[in-house]
Amino acid sequence: MPRARPEPPLARLVSVTPGRVRLKIASAVRDPTRATDLARACLLLPGVVSAVVNPLTGSLLLRFRGEMDAVFAAALRQGLFRVATERPDLAAPVRAAPLATAVLSLLAAIQGLRGAVLPPAVTLLWYAASLGQRGNQQVSD
Repeated sequence: MPRARPEPPLARLVSVTPGRVRLKIASAVRDPTRATDLARACLLLPGVVSAVVNPLTGSLLLRFRGEMDAVFAAALRQGLFRVATERPDLAAPVRAAPLATAVLSLLAAIQGLRGAVLPPAVTLLWYAASLGQRGNQQVSD
C-alpha cells in the first residue's frame, strides 16, 4: 500500500501586490535549514523570480510573473506549502486614522505653542482633519 504524502505546511497570506506576495510559514520559524530549503525549492516553481525567507519570523517573500494562484498550486503539488483557505481582506481599511488624527492634532498644538518651528500648526491640523474625515467615511461604509 503506498504511503500517504504528508500534508504540506500551512502558509498564511500577509500581503499581496501584483507580482509579489508575502506569506508566513510557521514550520520555517527559527529553522534556518528548513527556511533555506524552502526558498531554494520555491525558485524552481514556474513563474517565481525570487524567493526570500526570513528564518527568524518564517516570512516568505515571493516575486513572480503570472498568476499568484498558479504559483500556489505549483507549491502545493511540490509539497512546499498550502495557503490557508481563509484569505484575509488585505484591502480592508486601516483603523489607525483616529490615532493618527489625535497625534497630528497634538503636534499641531505643540507647533502652535512653539511658533511653528517645524511644519506649521495649520498644516498639521489640515492633515488631522483629512484623516479624520477619511476615517469617518470608512467606518460608515
